[in-house]
Amino acid sequence: MVHVYEKLQAVEFDRLPGRVQKAYLAPPVLSAPVAPLGEGFQLSLPTSLDLPAPRALVPKLGIKSWRDAGALGVIYEGVNIREVVERLLKCPTRPQRLAARAWLETGLPLRLHLSPYVDYSEVSEVRFLANPRECRRLSSCLRGQSAQSFAAALPQLTAFAEELATHLPQRSHLLEIAYLSPGEFWLVEVNPGLTPQDLAILER
Repeated sequence: MVHVYEKLQAVEFDRLPGRVQKAYLAPPVLSAPVAPLGEGFQLSLPTSLDLPAPRALVPKLGIKSWRDAGALGVIYEGVNIREVVERLLKCPTRPQRLAARAWLETGLPLRLHLSPYVDYSEVSEVRFLANPRECRRLSSCLRGQSAQSFAAALPQLTAFAEELATHLPQRSHLLEIAYLSPGEFWLVEVNPGLTPQDLAILER
């Protein structure tokens, strides 16, 4: 039986298969190690991010963003990355703290990842549950011009998700797909499909 920690670790960007990495709409451009500090975290090498953002960036702690806190924590172009990141790391979300255990309790380095910010106001998103038996749509969020052609593109989006799933470990995953326009779709992120037992382990 695969431990929940292994499921979480396997979807960190640099652990994903090359084909899946290449499908990402906004792969990480900077990463930095972090360590626990009180109820939050701190940069292990603060000076590595003591520089202006070359473009707007979105941070993730391991595999979890600050989305659950109601905002993405965008670091805008020209703003000092370290200053924003240090403030965010002091207040991780509960899902971030729980997921971080997969690294902290197994001795693996926990890192902060920074990806280019994407404006999703005209981008539709669809979530698929993919496992060895099926790949089915769970939900969709239609936005802007992309919403008009989304229905016609759904077979292609499903095939795209199915193909990516063949490169992942043979267990459940949640695939977030971004649809921009006919023929243009990308992977937003991969999350493990956790069971109730997995969640209970994380919550203990």
